[in-house]
Amino acid sequence: MKVNLSTVYLEKALSVANKIIPSKTPLNVLEGVKMEANDNQLILTTTDLENEFKAFINCEVFSEGSVIIPSKELFKIVSKIDYPEIQLELEENKLIINSLGFKAELTTISEGEYPELEFGDFEDTIVLNSEDFENAINHVVYASSYPEDSNPVFAGILFEIEDNKINFVATDGSQLAFYSLNYKSSKTKGDSYKLIVPVKSLNAVIKELNQEVSIGFNQNSISFSYDTEYGKIVINSKLIEGNFPEYKEVIPSKFKTSFNVSKKPFLNAIKRVSLLSKSKELSGVVIFDISKNKLVIESIESEIGKAKEELVISNFKGEPLNIAFNSKFLEDMLNKIKEDELKLSFIDSDSPLKCELENKEEFLYLLMPVRISAVV
Repeated sequence: MKVNLSTVYLEKALSVANKIIPSKTPLNVLEGVKMEANDNQLILTTTDLENEFKAFINCEVFSEGSVIIPSKELFKIVSKIDYPEIQLELEENKLIINSLGFKAELTTISEGEYPELEFGDFEDTIVLNSEDFENAINHVVYASSYPEDSNPVFAGILFEIEDNKINFVATDGSQLAFYSLNYKSSKTKGDSYKLIVPVKSLNAVIKELNQEVSIGFNQNSISFSYDTEYGKIVINSKLIEGNFPEYKEVIPSKFKTSFNVSKKPFLNAIKRVSLLSKSKELSGVVIFDISKNKLVIESIESEIGKAKEELVISNFKGEPLNIAFNSKFLEDMLNKIKEDELKLSFIDSDSPLKCELENKEEFLYLLMPVRISAVV
Protein backbone atom coordinates (compact mmCIF):
# COMPACT_ATOMS: atom_id res chain seq x y z
CA MET A 1 0.00 0.00 0.00
CA LYS A 2 1.24 3.46 -0.93
CA VAL A 3 -0.85 6.65 -1.08
CA ASN A 4 -0.51 10.43 -1.20
CA LEU A 5 -3.24 12.57 0.33
CA SER A 6 -4.08 15.85 2.03
CA THR A 7 -2.75 16.10 5.57
CA VAL A 8 -5.75 18.17 6.65
CA TYR A 9 -8.23 15.66 5.20
CA LEU A 10 -6.55 12.76 6.98
CA GLU A 11 -6.44 14.71 10.25
CA LYS A 12 -10.14 15.60 10.05
CA ALA A 13 -11.19 12.03 9.27
CA LEU A 14 -9.09 10.60 12.09
CA SER A 15 -10.51 13.11 14.58
CA VAL A 16 -14.01 11.71 13.92
CA ALA A 17 -12.80 8.11 13.71
CA ASN A 18 -11.30 8.34 17.19
CA LYS A 19 -14.70 9.16 18.70
CA ILE A 20 -15.68 5.54 17.97
CA ILE A 21 -12.47 4.04 19.41
CA PRO A 22 -13.31 2.51 22.85
CA SER A 23 -11.60 4.23 25.80
CA LYS A 24 -10.85 0.89 27.43
CA THR A 25 -10.72 -2.46 25.69
CA PRO A 26 -8.95 -5.80 26.20
CA LEU A 27 -8.80 -6.16 22.41
CA ASN A 28 -5.73 -4.39 21.06
CA VAL A 29 -7.15 -4.41 17.53
CA LEU A 30 -10.05 -2.11 18.55
CA GLU A 31 -7.51 0.63 19.26
CA GLY A 32 -6.57 0.57 15.60
CA VAL A 33 -7.83 2.22 12.45
CA LYS A 34 -8.08 -0.03 9.41
CA MET A 35 -6.85 1.66 6.23
CA GLU A 36 -7.63 0.25 2.78
CA ALA A 37 -6.30 1.85 -0.42
CA ASN A 38 -8.08 1.24 -3.73
CA ASP A 39 -9.77 3.13 -6.59
CA ASN A 40 -8.21 6.49 -5.67
CA GLN A 41 -9.63 6.27 -2.16
CA LEU A 42 -8.26 5.61 1.29
CA ILE A 43 -10.98 3.97 3.39
CA LEU A 44 -10.63 4.40 7.15
CA THR A 45 -12.57 2.12 9.53
CA THR A 46 -12.84 2.12 13.33
CA THR A 47 -15.23 0.17 15.57
CA ASP A 48 -16.06 -0.65 19.18
CA LEU A 49 -18.16 -3.71 18.17
CA GLU A 50 -21.40 -1.68 18.55
CA ASN A 51 -20.61 1.33 16.35
CA GLU A 52 -18.62 1.56 13.12
CA PHE A 53 -17.05 4.56 11.40
CA LYS A 54 -15.99 4.64 7.74
CA ALA A 55 -14.43 7.54 5.84
CA PHE A 56 -13.79 7.42 2.09
CA ILE A 57 -10.98 9.93 1.52
CA ASN A 58 -10.09 11.01 -2.01
CA CYS A 59 -6.37 10.45 -2.61
CA GLU A 60 -3.67 9.33 -5.05
CA VAL A 61 -3.13 5.56 -4.86
CA PHE A 62 0.21 4.23 -6.13
CA SER A 63 -0.34 0.69 -4.85
CA GLU A 64 -3.36 -0.90 -3.25
CA GLY A 65 -3.44 -2.72 0.06
CA SER A 66 -4.64 -2.53 3.65
CA VAL A 67 -3.20 -2.12 7.13
CA ILE A 68 -4.27 -1.56 10.74
CA ILE A 69 -2.49 1.17 12.69
CA PRO A 70 -2.92 2.48 16.28
CA SER A 71 -5.45 5.24 15.56
CA LYS A 72 -4.77 7.77 18.30
CA GLU A 73 -1.00 7.61 17.79
CA LEU A 74 -1.46 8.17 14.05
CA PHE A 75 -3.73 11.16 14.73
CA LYS A 76 -1.17 12.72 17.10
CA ILE A 77 1.50 12.50 14.41
CA VAL A 78 -0.67 13.76 11.56
CA SER A 79 -2.03 16.69 13.60
CA LYS A 80 1.53 17.97 14.15
CA ILE A 81 2.48 17.95 10.45
CA ASP A 82 2.43 21.40 8.82
CA TYR A 83 3.05 20.38 5.21
CA PRO A 84 -0.19 20.09 3.15
CA GLU A 85 0.55 16.61 1.74
CA ILE A 86 1.42 13.35 3.41
CA GLN A 87 2.53 9.96 2.07
CA LEU A 88 1.66 6.64 3.70
CA GLU A 89 3.52 3.51 2.64
CA LEU A 90 3.40 -0.01 4.00
CA GLU A 91 6.75 -1.77 4.32
CA GLU A 92 6.51 -5.25 5.89
CA ASN A 93 4.99 -4.65 9.36
CA LYS A 94 5.62 -0.88 9.43
CA LEU A 95 3.63 2.08 8.12
CA ILE A 96 6.07 4.71 6.85
CA ILE A 97 4.79 8.29 7.19
CA ASN A 98 6.53 10.90 5.03
CA SER A 99 5.84 14.61 4.75
CA LEU A 100 8.46 16.95 3.34
CA GLY A 101 11.48 16.35 5.63
CA PHE A 102 9.55 14.48 8.33
CA LYS A 103 9.54 10.68 8.55
CA ALA A 104 8.01 8.30 11.11
CA GLU A 105 7.27 4.60 11.43
CA LEU A 106 4.32 2.96 13.17
CA THR A 107 4.12 -0.75 13.91
CA THR A 108 1.04 -2.37 12.39
CA ILE A 109 -1.62 -4.49 14.12
CA SER A 110 -2.45 -7.95 12.74
CA GLU A 111 -5.33 -7.69 10.24
CA GLY A 112 -6.54 -11.22 10.97
CA GLU A 113 -8.00 -10.05 14.28
CA TYR A 114 -10.10 -7.16 12.90
CA PRO A 115 -13.86 -7.70 13.39
CA GLU A 116 -16.36 -7.48 10.54
CA LEU A 117 -19.74 -6.20 11.74
CA GLU A 118 -23.13 -6.86 10.14
CA PHE A 119 -25.82 -4.18 10.38
CA GLY A 120 -28.29 -5.55 7.81
CA ASP A 121 -29.98 -3.69 4.98
CA PHE A 122 -31.28 -0.16 5.50
CA GLU A 123 -34.48 -0.12 3.44
CA ASP A 124 -36.10 2.76 5.32
CA THR A 125 -34.35 6.12 4.93
CA ILE A 126 -34.93 9.79 5.60
CA VAL A 127 -32.84 12.80 4.55
CA LEU A 128 -32.40 15.79 6.85
CA ASN A 129 -30.80 19.18 6.53
CA SER A 130 -27.51 18.84 8.43
CA GLU A 131 -27.85 22.11 10.33
CA ASP A 132 -31.36 21.20 11.49
CA PHE A 133 -30.26 17.74 12.55
CA GLU A 134 -27.23 18.99 14.49
CA ASN A 135 -29.37 21.65 16.16
CA ALA A 136 -31.92 19.01 17.22
CA ILE A 137 -29.27 16.73 18.73
CA ASN A 138 -27.61 19.63 20.58
CA HIS A 139 -30.97 20.61 22.08
CA VAL A 140 -31.34 17.23 23.84
CA VAL A 141 -28.04 15.34 24.12
CA TYR A 142 -26.94 16.90 27.44
CA ALA A 143 -30.00 15.33 29.15
CA SER A 144 -28.78 11.78 28.45
CA SER A 145 -26.63 9.90 30.96
CA TYR A 146 -23.80 9.34 28.42
CA PRO A 147 -20.99 8.39 29.02
CA GLU A 148 -22.49 6.72 32.10
CA ASP A 149 -24.36 3.64 30.85
CA SER A 150 -25.53 1.75 33.94
CA ASN A 151 -28.93 2.02 32.24
CA PRO A 152 -28.09 1.76 28.51
CA VAL A 153 -31.43 3.30 27.46
CA PHE A 154 -30.45 6.56 29.20
CA ALA A 155 -27.17 6.61 27.22
CA GLY A 156 -29.14 6.98 23.99
CA ILE A 157 -31.50 9.41 22.30
CA LEU A 158 -34.97 8.31 21.27
CA PHE A 159 -35.79 8.95 17.60
CA GLU A 160 -39.59 8.90 17.35
CA ILE A 161 -40.40 8.97 13.63
CA GLU A 162 -43.93 9.49 12.34
CA ASP A 163 -45.77 11.55 9.68
CA ASN A 164 -42.72 13.45 8.36
CA LYS A 165 -41.74 14.47 11.87
CA ILE A 166 -39.03 13.27 14.26
CA ASN A 167 -39.17 13.75 18.00
CA PHE A 168 -35.76 13.56 19.67
CA VAL A 169 -35.90 12.75 23.39
CA ALA A 170 -33.18 12.25 26.01
CA THR A 171 -33.38 11.65 29.75
CA ASP A 172 -31.23 10.49 32.64
CA GLY A 173 -34.09 10.14 35.12
CA SER A 174 -33.58 13.59 36.67
CA GLN A 175 -34.03 15.69 33.54
CA LEU A 176 -35.68 15.30 30.15
CA ALA A 177 -35.18 17.21 26.89
CA PHE A 178 -37.47 17.08 23.84
CA TYR A 179 -37.03 18.56 20.36
CA SER A 180 -39.31 18.10 17.35
CA LEU A 181 -38.16 18.41 13.72
CA ASN A 182 -40.18 18.28 10.51
CA TYR A 183 -38.68 16.78 7.35
CA LYS A 184 -39.72 16.28 3.72
CA SER A 185 -37.37 13.77 2.10
CA SER A 186 -38.00 10.14 2.96
CA LYS A 187 -38.21 6.58 1.68
CA THR A 188 -40.15 4.67 4.31
CA LYS A 189 -43.13 2.36 4.49
CA GLY A 190 -45.18 5.02 6.24
CA ASP A 191 -45.00 3.29 9.60
CA SER A 192 -44.03 4.91 12.89
CA TYR A 193 -40.68 4.04 14.47
CA LYS A 194 -39.06 4.30 17.89
CA LEU A 195 -35.29 3.97 17.71
CA ILE A 196 -32.90 4.39 20.66
CA VAL A 197 -29.66 5.65 19.12
CA PRO A 198 -26.32 5.63 21.02
CA VAL A 199 -25.09 9.11 21.95
CA LYS A 200 -21.56 7.93 21.21
CA SER A 201 -22.26 7.56 17.49
CA LEU A 202 -24.27 10.81 17.35
CA ASN A 203 -21.32 12.74 18.82
CA ALA A 204 -19.27 11.46 15.89
CA VAL A 205 -21.97 12.19 13.31
CA ILE A 206 -22.44 15.87 14.17
CA LYS A 207 -18.70 16.62 14.16
CA GLU A 208 -18.26 16.99 10.39
CA LEU A 209 -21.76 17.55 8.97
CA ASN A 210 -22.00 19.64 5.81
CA GLN A 211 -25.30 19.93 3.89
CA GLU A 212 -27.47 16.83 4.20
CA VAL A 213 -27.40 13.63 6.22
CA SER A 214 -29.08 10.45 5.02
CA ILE A 215 -30.38 8.24 7.83
CA GLY A 216 -31.13 4.59 7.09
CA PHE A 217 -32.54 2.21 9.68
CA ASN A 218 -34.01 -1.21 10.37
CA GLN A 219 -35.20 -2.99 13.52
CA ASN A 220 -31.71 -3.40 14.95
CA SER A 221 -29.41 -0.79 13.41
CA ILE A 222 -29.12 2.75 12.11
CA SER A 223 -26.79 4.30 9.52
CA PHE A 224 -25.76 7.93 8.96
CA SER A 225 -24.08 8.91 5.70
CA TYR A 226 -23.03 12.34 4.48
CA ASP A 227 -20.51 14.05 2.23
CA THR A 228 -17.60 16.17 3.44
CA GLU A 229 -14.94 18.19 1.67
CA TYR A 230 -12.64 15.18 1.71
CA GLY A 231 -15.12 12.41 0.84
CA LYS A 232 -18.02 10.41 2.18
CA ILE A 233 -18.53 9.37 5.80
CA VAL A 234 -20.70 6.48 6.96
CA ILE A 235 -21.40 5.76 10.63
CA ASN A 236 -23.33 2.59 11.48
CA SER A 237 -24.64 1.73 14.94
CA LYS A 238 -26.55 -1.02 16.64
CA LEU A 239 -29.66 0.39 18.28
CA ILE A 240 -29.90 0.26 22.06
CA GLU A 241 -32.26 -2.47 23.21
CA GLY A 242 -34.83 -1.72 25.89
CA ASN A 243 -37.93 0.34 26.52
CA PHE A 244 -37.56 4.09 26.55
CA PRO A 245 -39.67 5.73 29.28
CA GLU A 246 -43.14 6.90 28.27
CA TYR A 247 -41.99 10.49 28.41
CA LYS A 248 -45.32 12.07 27.46
CA GLU A 249 -46.82 10.77 30.70
CA VAL A 250 -44.37 12.76 32.86
CA ILE A 251 -44.88 16.13 31.13
CA PRO A 252 -47.21 18.20 33.36
CA SER A 253 -50.12 19.93 31.65
CA LYS A 254 -51.06 22.44 34.37
CA PHE A 255 -48.86 24.84 36.33
CA LYS A 256 -49.36 27.26 39.20
CA THR A 257 -46.48 29.67 38.48
CA SER A 258 -44.87 30.84 35.23
CA PHE A 259 -42.78 33.71 33.87
CA ASN A 260 -40.53 34.71 30.97
CA VAL A 261 -36.82 35.39 31.26
CA SER A 262 -33.97 36.19 28.85
CA LYS A 263 -31.51 33.32 28.49
CA LYS A 264 -28.19 35.18 28.66
CA PRO A 265 -28.69 37.06 31.95
CA PHE A 266 -30.39 33.98 33.43
CA LEU A 267 -27.45 31.73 32.49
CA ASN A 268 -24.82 34.22 33.65
CA ALA A 269 -26.55 34.70 37.00
CA ILE A 270 -26.62 30.94 37.59
CA LYS A 271 -22.93 30.69 36.73
CA ARG A 272 -21.97 33.50 39.12
CA VAL A 273 -24.10 32.37 42.04
CA SER A 274 -23.08 28.71 41.74
CA LEU A 275 -19.42 29.70 42.24
CA LEU A 276 -20.19 29.95 45.95
CA SER A 277 -22.59 27.03 46.08
CA LYS A 278 -20.06 24.74 47.74
CA SER A 279 -22.10 23.23 50.54
CA LYS A 280 -20.70 19.80 51.35
CA GLU A 281 -24.08 18.08 51.05
CA LEU A 282 -25.53 20.22 48.22
CA SER A 283 -22.65 21.44 46.09
CA GLY A 284 -23.80 23.26 42.96
CA VAL A 285 -27.39 23.72 44.14
CA VAL A 286 -29.04 27.11 43.58
CA ILE A 287 -32.31 28.34 45.07
CA PHE A 288 -34.94 30.25 43.07
CA ASP A 289 -36.98 32.71 45.10
CA ILE A 290 -39.77 33.62 42.68
CA SER A 291 -42.14 36.51 43.21
CA LYS A 292 -44.05 38.96 41.03
CA ASN A 293 -41.69 40.48 38.39
CA LYS A 294 -38.60 39.28 40.25
CA LEU A 295 -36.42 36.15 40.38
CA VAL A 296 -33.72 35.95 43.06
CA ILE A 297 -31.13 33.22 42.53
CA GLU A 298 -29.23 32.28 45.71
CA SER A 299 -26.49 29.89 46.70
CA ILE A 300 -26.69 27.77 49.84
CA GLU A 301 -24.49 29.39 52.48
CA SER A 302 -21.28 27.47 53.12
CA GLU A 303 -17.96 28.00 54.91
CA ILE A 304 -16.60 30.02 51.99
CA GLY A 305 -19.58 32.38 51.77
CA LYS A 306 -22.77 32.90 49.80
CA ALA A 307 -24.08 34.79 46.77
CA LYS A 308 -27.34 35.91 45.24
CA GLU A 309 -28.47 37.79 42.15
CA GLU A 310 -31.77 39.43 41.27
CA LEU A 311 -33.26 39.25 37.78
CA VAL A 312 -36.20 41.09 36.26
CA ILE A 313 -38.78 38.72 34.80
CA SER A 314 -41.88 39.31 32.66
CA ASN A 315 -45.34 37.81 32.14
CA PHE A 316 -45.43 36.56 35.73
CA LYS A 317 -48.51 34.48 36.50
CA GLY A 318 -49.51 32.58 39.60
CA GLU A 319 -48.06 32.26 43.07
CA PRO A 320 -44.66 33.04 44.67
CA LEU A 321 -42.42 29.98 45.01
CA ASN A 322 -39.14 28.89 46.59
CA ILE A 323 -37.47 25.96 44.80
CA ALA A 324 -33.93 24.57 44.34
CA PHE A 325 -32.11 23.01 41.37
CA ASN A 326 -28.78 21.52 40.38
CA SER A 327 -27.04 24.42 38.62
CA LYS A 328 -24.93 22.15 36.37
CA PHE A 329 -28.04 20.68 34.73
CA LEU A 330 -29.42 24.16 34.07
CA GLU A 331 -26.11 25.43 32.66
CA ASP A 332 -25.77 22.44 30.32
CA MET A 333 -29.27 23.05 28.96
CA LEU A 334 -28.96 26.82 28.61
CA ASN A 335 -25.57 26.58 26.90
CA LYS A 336 -27.12 24.53 24.08
CA ILE A 337 -30.12 26.77 23.41
CA LYS A 338 -29.70 29.48 20.78
CA GLU A 339 -33.01 31.28 21.38
CA ASP A 340 -33.16 34.12 23.90
CA GLU A 341 -36.71 34.29 25.27
CA LEU A 342 -37.60 31.43 27.63
CA LYS A 343 -40.77 30.53 29.49
CA LEU A 344 -40.36 28.76 32.86
CA SER A 345 -43.30 27.02 34.52
CA PHE A 346 -43.65 25.45 37.99
CA ILE A 347 -46.21 23.51 40.05
CA ASP A 348 -44.61 23.38 43.52
CA SER A 349 -41.25 22.81 45.21
CA ASP A 350 -41.45 19.02 44.67
CA SER A 351 -42.45 19.00 40.99
CA PRO A 352 -40.36 19.50 37.83
CA LEU A 353 -39.51 22.81 36.21
CA LYS A 354 -40.66 23.09 32.60
CA CYS A 355 -38.62 25.27 30.24
CA GLU A 356 -39.96 26.19 26.79
CA LEU A 357 -39.06 28.57 23.99
CA GLU A 358 -41.42 31.51 23.84
CA ASN A 359 -43.91 31.13 20.94
CA LYS A 360 -42.21 27.91 19.74
CA GLU A 361 -43.42 24.39 20.38
CA GLU A 362 -40.50 22.32 19.11
CA PHE A 363 -38.54 22.27 22.40
CA LEU A 364 -39.20 21.58 26.06
CA TYR A 365 -37.06 20.67 29.03
CA LEU A 366 -38.01 19.19 32.41
CA LEU A 367 -35.80 19.21 35.51
CA MET A 368 -36.60 17.70 38.89
CA PRO A 369 -35.90 20.01 41.87
CA VAL A 370 -33.49 19.31 44.73
CA ARG A 371 -35.04 18.84 48.16
CA ILE A 372 -33.07 20.95 50.62
CA SER A 373 -35.37 21.13 53.66
CA ALA A 374 -33.69 18.20 55.36
CA VAL A 375 -30.22 19.69 54.94
CA VAL A 376 -30.48 23.47 55.39
